[in-house]
Amino acid sequence: MKKFLTKIMFAAVAVLSVAGFTSCNNADDPYVPAQTAVQEKTVYQEYPAFAVKLSNDILSIYDVTLTLHNGDKTEEVVLTQANGEKETFMNAACYKYSFSKVNGENGVYSVEAKVTTKADGKTVIESMPADAECSMIYGAGVVKGLYNKTTGKFLYEEYKNENTLLGSHTPSEMLETVENGMPLYEGYAVTIQDYLTRKGSKL
Repeated sequence: MKKFLTKIMFAAVAVLSVAGFTSCNNADDPYVPAQTAVQEKTVYQEYPAFAVKLSNDILSIYDVTLTLHNGDKTEEVVLTQANGEKETFMNAACYKYSFSKVNGENGVYSVEAKVTTKADGKTVIESMPADAECSMIYGAGVVKGLYNKTTGKFLYEEYKNENTLLGSHTPSEMLETVENGMPLYEGYAVTIQDYLTRKGSKL
């Protein structure tokens, strides 16, 4: 009798074991083991962005306005000391600017610049000490605008100093030197305007 009961118990254990294994492999079982989370890769898109550097003396003498273009969208920006990032370059105070969007659209595909002498621009030059150096430092270039789709922000390459042009003149040189029939300070307005203007293939 004892042997008979023992056999029944072994049989029962065997049946339960099979049932248990069958349950674990049942495709209808709602339990799904937790899977290791896959880290999402940051996705970047590349757009042309426009960077500008101007000396404090230029911003004090001239009004500088940029019109940015992206397709049929345009945006006008006035460059001032207040909306620039200040730095020292060649011992002179300068301001940096960067533009990556036009009215919310990613990418700057062409730029029109307008540079005119301020109403008191000539007075600013005349008020400088005779031995002062008027720093004409200006630069512009296209930087790679890497747009991070996760954060919604742009990353830029460093400003390239080789794109920066340098000029240094005394106040009398700025006022009295004649180039193309105009005083040097007026000639600089035309030169800087042409340099900052970037059309199509120049971007």
